[in-house]
Amino acid sequence: MPYSQRPVARARRAKATELIERLVAGGRVILSDPYEDEVTEWRRVINYAKRHGLEPQGKRIEKTSCGRSGLEMFLATGPHINSRGQAQGDAPQVQVPAQLRLPHPFVIALRDNERLTMPSALRQRTLFLLQGLVGEAVQRGYKVKDSPARSWRAGEVDVVVDGFTCSVTIQQEFPQSEDPERSGKLVIELPCNRSGRQRRWGDRKRWVVEDALGAVLKEIEAGAVEDAQRKADEEWAKADREVRWKAAMV
Repeated sequence: MPYSQRPVARARRAKATELIERLVAGGRVILSDPYEDEVTEWRRVINYAKRHGLEPQGKRIEKTSCGRSGLEMFLATGPHINSRGQAQGDAPQVQVPAQLRLPHPFVIALRDNERLTMPSALRQRTLFLLQGLVGEAVQRGYKVKDSPARSWRAGEVDVVVDGFTCSVTIQQEFPQSEDPERSGKLVIELPCNRSGRQRRWGDRKRWVVEDALGAVLKEIEAGAVEDAQRKADEEWAKADREVRWKAAMV
């Protein structure tokens, strides 16, 4: 029996079709607290949709972490995140140090405590990445501060741009994998958002996380602009409501 006719394949195709319909209708699907088996199955469903060309024209299905243990799936536009150009996001390259000389106090604290549980080589690399990120952020005039850790496995820092705070997380992408190549990969993530912009960069064959730090800061800066615009819109709407209320009272 061809694979496409087997019960597992038929069920996966039906689930992929249903997922795409939900994404087209609502823009995104969020699983607040899925079991590990559920996450694995959804990843297989997404891979099935990609392999069999079920994604809408000009769109691609992306998935990212959401909250403490949630999973978010959404439709994104543009080149795949595994392309090197997309990783860099046309942003200047951020220099990552080869050793920790005069590290930022946040990096010192992370280095000297029991957080960031991962293989020593990945831990050291994560510290270098965080030093490069916070060093560039400070040079641009932004503030950085320790972020309440969601996981002992992750390095997290808050970057504050014009009052807008964004948490950056760097962690081992596949900590449970027994494959040395997969278990040696890092991923950097920003929080969930409603704009559909890129929020996840991982080590891939064509590029590594070090290449993405400039794009990460670019996304944070874009988030600050969007946040400022949102606040301005809210203030305008509030003032407009007051004017209308006073007019109605008169």
